[in-house]
Amino acid sequence: MQEIASTTGLKELEGKTQDWYREYYSRKGTDRNSLLRNPEVLFQNLAKDVAMVRALRSINADARSTRVLDFGCGEGGSMWVFLQLGFEPSNLFGVDIQEERILTAKSRNPVVNFQCADASRLDFRDNTFDIAMESTMFVQLADDGLAKAIAAEMVRVTKVGGTLLLCDWRYPKPGSPEYKALSTRRISKLFEVGTRTEICRTFHGPLVPPVGRFLSKHFSSAYFMIHALFPFLAGQVVTVLRKNRTS
Repeated sequence: MQEIASTTGLKELEGKTQDWYREYYSRKGTDRNSLLRNPEVLFQNLAKDVAMVRALRSINADARSTRVLDFGCGEGGSMWVFLQLGFEPSNLFGVDIQEERILTAKSRNPVVNFQCADASRLDFRDNTFDIAMESTMFVQLADDGLAKAIAAEMVRVTKVGGTLLLCDWRYPKPGSPEYKALSTRRISKLFEVGTRTEICRTFHGPLVPPVGRFLSKHFSSAYFMIHALFPFLAGQVVTVLRKNRTS
């Protein structure tokens, strides 16, 4: 019954996510998140990449041998930073429940291993990857049972002593109950911090969208100064977890 409920929840989430994206881009415009056409996006993306690079430096990731699995990879955008840093494409994997987005990911990054799969029940063996990561996935998982199942799967496929990278929003979206912030407290519950995992470090990423998008477009030279002076304005954070040997 639990597996059926999980699958049903994922299918419902897939439909809701597809509907959300259609409504979002019809309302905001197709250039809403275009690096090429929308100046609001540039420094938000730079801040995210900076946080990811710092996180990877903190664990001394070896680009030649590190195996990475991206949960909820979408169209594969999170893989670009790994490719730019020289990670071996054959060691990069991504899974997503939406087949359409996986097809797009494969067309854009044919050298990376993408597959359409249920992130709460994967076919990978235990202790397969050096890094399991996600990017803005848990904020969209308001269903605690489903979120817990995916978190457990992230821990399962990560090698003992390996790393989990959580790149997500730590504040909720006002007026949107379907979004649930990935706060430190929520991370502790989902990933059983203190037993199965330990929090190693956190790195501040993009500023909260209204502020970050405004600065990126109108005062880009001040973006990282504001970022440094007011760290609480960083809405997205990269949290580095280590999988314990007792898990």
